[in-house]
Amino acid sequence: MDAITKEFNRLEKNGSFDKYIDDVDELIELLQKTRKTIDAAPQSRREQLAILKSGCTSWTNKMAESQKDIYGALSKYAKVLDKKFKVDIEAAYNPNAFPQSGDKLLDRAVAMHLIRDGQFQVADKLIQEADLDIPEALEQEFMDMYRILESLKQKDLGPAIEWAASKRDRLAQSGSNLEFNLHSLQFVHLFTHPNGNGTRLALEYARENFAVFGDRYLADISKLMCAFLFQSNLQASPYASTFLSPSAWDDVAHSFTKEFCSLLGLSPDSPLYLAALAGAIALPTLLKVGSIMREKQTEWSSENELPVEIPLPPSFQFHAIFVCPVSKEQTTDENPPMMMPCGHIVAKDSLARMSKGNPNQRFKCPYCPNESIPNQAIRVYF
Repeated sequence: MDAITKEFNRLEKNGSFDKYIDDVDELIELLQKTRKTIDAAPQSRREQLAILKSGCTSWTNKMAESQKDIYGALSKYAKVLDKKFKVDIEAAYNPNAFPQSGDKLLDRAVAMHLIRDGQFQVADKLIQEADLDIPEALEQEFMDMYRILESLKQKDLGPAIEWAASKRDRLAQSGSNLEFNLHSLQFVHLFTHPNGNGTRLALEYARENFAVFGDRYLADISKLMCAFLFQSNLQASPYASTFLSPSAWDDVAHSFTKEFCSLLGLSPDSPLYLAALAGAIALPTLLKVGSIMREKQTEWSSENELPVEIPLPPSFQFHAIFVCPVSKEQTTDENPPMMMPCGHIVAKDSLARMSKGNPNQRFKCPYCPNESIPNQAIRVYF
């Protein structure tokens, strides 16, 4: 990877167009000056356009020459990538394995990703051109979220605390600590403020806001209050990790984003991002499977599932998975897990096979001596 790292560093150094902003401003100034001159003296139009043409030609040649470094760095980086990764990723794709269920699903996923990423103008354009049905209220919710996140970047907790207070009941139902964490960070922010009134302001803030959290967070409040004993030397105190944490603001911003999305019934990360990342993790395995299939002249015949198991990190596991102990197949909505009266669980298809398709046929549990009929089994939800 040394060659790739070298070319990437070169691209990072030379691949920015920021240094050409002044040149672009110079061209804009020339265009504006020409327009004003022509407006003031229309009879000089031909002369001014000739001057403009000469200036634009000179500017174009200058920019083409000066951008050689950028295009050279891009070209070398692309070449070293092509040389290092000689892989045809189409070998990992089987268009017949996952039938398309709607032409606009991808468009909708991209639009939702743009909204969640805060790129509202681009999302609006895509929604309009692709004729997507995405509620304006949802987009407004994310606008509010980014407004609050921008306030957090400025170390202003007011909007976030106001939002959390308005959602207090729903946050409490989900067991969220967000509102208290926001108040705690505000207390810490006041306590560690460089002006001499920080501790006094923090104490007043605690008296006004911590009482409502006393029943649930008494130990945490006590910890914050004890910090007054070490205010002259917080760094050496037992509370240094709480009051001097460099990641406190990033942590609360992440927690706020997570809870905000949760109340909307959405995951904190974009599904499009997670799908692309999971695909990147699975790609090497699928490429190897595709290579083996070509050698053995076999085809990927399974539908709506992968031919091999792809181990994904725990953060990608969003729901419980049950594998039927009889058929060794993973249960689905069409083939859900069913619990027999004895307490053992098998897949619905396995239940049907054991009873030979007769809902009144008695059969023996494969794991204990008890007998039952299919109608006695109940669906299990994980």
